[in-house]
Amino acid sequence: MDFGQTPVAKHQNDLLVSIKRTPNFALRLGKAEWQNKEWRLKGDKLKLILSKKITVDDLTEYDVMPCIEQKAVDMKIGMDIALLATKKQADVLIVISGDADIVPALKLARREGMTVGLDPLWNPIKDELAEHVDFIKTCIPRPDTGKGGTAPPAKIPQ
Repeated sequence: MDFGQTPVAKHQNDLLVSIKRTPNFALRLGKAEWQNKEWRLKGDKLKLILSKKITVDDLTEYDVMPCIEQKAVDMKIGMDIALLATKKQADVLIVISGDADIVPALKLARREGMTVGLDPLWNPIKDELAEHVDFIKTCIPRPDTGKGGTAPPAKIPQ
């Protein structure tokens, strides 16, 4: 299967092209790697198998997905932040992420005098990440989860 030709991949590619063309935005993409050609069972099906409510024979092709991970993006973003901060090329940095791997770069930026904001897009974030930004704010409306409620709020330090 050519994953790049799926409707989801085409939609995501359109979104990424749009972000690349947006003024004052930088998009850093890593490399997608299929981990050892392994497949992952979707969480809900795994629970059903473990609770013996279904068997392996009940699974379909839609119940598995390839183990694909993005690699090298943290280093690219960290290098960009370090360059902006040390060369004093920006006063404010807004990061859209939930990944605490970026903390060392954020600490450097703040030490260099930048104001660092975080937009977690309504996703929960780790305390370590919240600790190393000056403010946390999401500007888009909270999405509906499809379960009658809303997405969980982001952890915001007091």
